[in-house]
Amino acid sequence: MTTTDGGHHEAQSRSAGRLSRPAVSVVMPFAGDQASAGTALQTLLELQTRLGDQLILADNSGSAPSADGVEVVQASSERSPAHARNVGAGQAQGDWILFLDADCLAPRSLIDDYFGEPIEPDVGALAGAVVPSPDGATLAAQYGAARSFLGHESHFAHPYLPRAVAANLLVRRAAFEQVGGFYEGVRAAEDTDFSWRIQRAGWRLELRPQARVEHRYRQTLSELRRQWRGYAAGRAWLGRRYEGFEPEPALRRARGRVWRVVARRGAGRVTPLPGAPGRSGAGSPAGRIQRGRYRLLDALLGVEELAGLTLSNRPLVARGSPRLDRDGATQVVLVADRFPARGDPLVDFARTLQRARVEAVARPESVDVDVARALAVDYREDDGAAARLAALAHLAVRHPVRCASDVIHRRLGEPRLGALAPAALRLQQDADARVHPLGGEDVRAAARRLAALAGGSLHDAEP
Repeated sequence: MTTTDGGHHEAQSRSAGRLSRPAVSVVMPFAGDQASAGTALQTLLELQTRLGDQLILADNSGSAPSADGVEVVQASSERSPAHARNVGAGQAQGDWILFLDADCLAPRSLIDDYFGEPIEPDVGALAGAVVPSPDGATLAAQYGAARSFLGHESHFAHPYLPRAVAANLLVRRAAFEQVGGFYEGVRAAEDTDFSWRIQRAGWRLELRPQARVEHRYRQTLSELRRQWRGYAAGRAWLGRRYEGFEPEPALRRARGRVWRVVARRGAGRVTPLPGAPGRSGAGSPAGRIQRGRYRLLDALLGVEELAGLTLSNRPLVARGSPRLDRDGATQVVLVADRFPARGDPLVDFARTLQRARVEAVARPESVDVDVARALAVDYREDDGAAARLAALAHLAVRHPVRCASDVIHRRLGEPRLGALAPAALRLQQDADARVHPLGGEDVRAAARRLAALAGGSLHDAEP
């Protein structure tokens, strides 16, 4: 692992009463309207900057105006914060990149707050504090503030690996480039995945509670419900990506909270519900009503989460994107394992083909973002439980003999028919395309099964 500072601590000497620090590029993904664009630009412009710092707004909606002092870059080919962050980071010149969400209110000193203490050379990212904004006027906003589900303290205690939200995250450029940035083609949990990948690559994740921003939570119930379904779809995607991680449904977590409350009451330690009136008003009618509303929202969002856990984690794509419907024009479908990995010679082969689509198992630990954008890539890890069940039912009804043959001939350790079913349906849409494996025997076996399920044949020549 290499660092940009030659193995030494970041410069931390004080000069003329001010802390010396490296240049920082601030990247803010934005996907709102023109009115909210003005607020986002103002947040950036109010930050205290120094010579060499950059302010970058990555416009994910195409509605942000230009502004003096801020580089506005277009990032609307995929509607996802991951894509916007990567496009913004592509313009960054500093050794550190500060990702700051547009729905956060930042103090002027935020950049300097990150460098108030020495940063060890093996730290790849620092997670600043994300606290609720106190100006929530609606029940949905008050509920989000009460639950504070973006707080880093609980995220760092995650039983799988510490994780961080990208709403307020300072990332070492070397770590960002090593893993290829955020995964594009996903709509949620991309920041958890990013923080896990940089740790698996050998970097450490560290808290910086003094670098604090206020987050404005969703204002309407419909927005909150949609967000909750997206969060759940993201956790289900993480469960398919990471062996040993299983997303815990909210209803199970709520049951655990109830038992903890009962235990505290039995021990004589009763604490008020977060966001509800303090101890002195906890038993008031207003306090009881608010707690009741929060519990109803807990139940409602628990149901939304159960639905979200079955959904795909794919975002919307814009016209002109390689991932958009290709109207049957695909001539070659390449079946791969983890694609596109940086430095993989098979990636270069794939780029030489015209009208090619890739059907891959999963994204690699270090992704070649340029190739992923240039090629049409579909991932089996993105297929949610609902899509798998629907595709399996479709194949079973339309092609029962093919399904039975696949079940009979499947070898131990190979993916089940349900995991391949959505990919087989996608392959049916490319009826005239040749199926070509990119990889070893496991990949060839999967390609043969997909071709047989789709009613085609395999072109198994070496590239």
